[in-house]
Amino acid sequence: MTNPSDFTPQPPQGSGPQPVQPTQPVPVQPAGNTVPPQTPGVIPIASGTPNTPNTPDAPNVRNKKTSKLAVFAIIVAAVFLLITFIGVNSWSLLAFFALLPVLLSGFAVYTTRKDGKAQGRVLAWVAVGITVVALIVGGVGVVRNGLEAKASHDAAEQAAKDAAKEAAKAKCDAYSWPTTDLASQLPKPESSKGKIEKDSSSTFYIKVCGTDATAYDNYVKALQEKGFTVDYFKSSSAFNAKNAAGYSVNIRYDSKGDSIMAILILAPDDSSTSSTSGNGATQNNDDSGSGDASTGSSSDADFKAAMDSYESLMNEYADFMEKYNAGGHPASMAADYAKIMVKYNDAMKKLDAIDENSLTPEEQQYYIEVQTRVNQRLASVGASTVQ
Repeated sequence: MTNPSDFTPQPPQGSGPQPVQPTQPVPVQPAGNTVPPQTPGVIPIASGTPNTPNTPDAPNVRNKKTSKLAVFAIIVAAVFLLITFIGVNSWSLLAFFALLPVLLSGFAVYTTRKDGKAQGRVLAWVAVGITVVALIVGGVGVVRNGLEAKASHDAAEQAAKDAAKEAAKAKCDAYSWPTTDLASQLPKPESSKGKIEKDSSSTFYIKVCGTDATAYDNYVKALQEKGFTVDYFKSSSAFNAKNAAGYSVNIRYDSKGDSIMAILILAPDDSSTSSTSGNGATQNNDDSGSGDASTGSSSDADFKAAMDSYESLMNEYADFMEKYNAGGHPASMAADYAKIMVKYNDAMKKLDAIDENSLTPEEQQYYIEVQTRVNQRLASVGASTVQ
């Protein structure tokens, strides 16, 4: 018995025509250009057109303009380089000239970055390179100028030391202490070597060699014990004072070289002493009017000019040292110091040209006054330096 569900229709058997089974159609490719089958929902891309989307991450470089800032930075950097070749004397001046090219080249590099608004990155780096070269050239120039200034300062300082040593030089031979009235006012120094520069009724001047600091202090104490305590000034290198009788003493001490202690004493000034005759007329005991007044006046003027020049120079030196100490010893002041040393040499030449043996008591007194003021000013500078 046959199950109806298992029944499958069979084609009729026989010699008649058989039905054809349907088959899938085969697509025919046309000759020539091959067009790939289209996928539903996809828009075909035209042949020969590149697929380059214009996204924010890939800006169109062709639309950028060359940075004017980079060009200007190159110009400023080139000017800076020219200035450094001409010469820059200090680090502060170099930093002042370098500020603008450094800022411009830095901004130019930033503006021409990959996602910047302008092109010209190569120009920006050229500006940076020129600025760096200018800084190197300027730095070398500053160092060279510093070395030259130091060499000039050392030469001037050595010349000043040589001049001072020459001015204070004395023949350290044995001397005999005089028995004059002026010399008797002074204690005899410990050293027996030196040179008597002047010995007269109004002036006694001697340079004593081989005097150390202890011997100098002992001599100053001996002077004070002899009564030289009026209007006195004392330091490690100078002593000025008067006694009750009007005698003036001036001591200068230099511990370098031959350790010279220069001693100068002046008699009281009697030039104004006058007496009155019986008929009431005033007579001057000093008959100085018969001398050559014009010659004496010229000599006095030259001496006073030399001493005033010396005092002015030492005040300038004291002002320099106060500024130098207050500024923390700046190296930039070396040139000013060299100029002062040149002036010092000129002042010493003027003092050396003065004949100490021809000084009048008034000139000797003015000499002491100038030395006292100079020593007091230098002592104040030394005290501020120690503090």
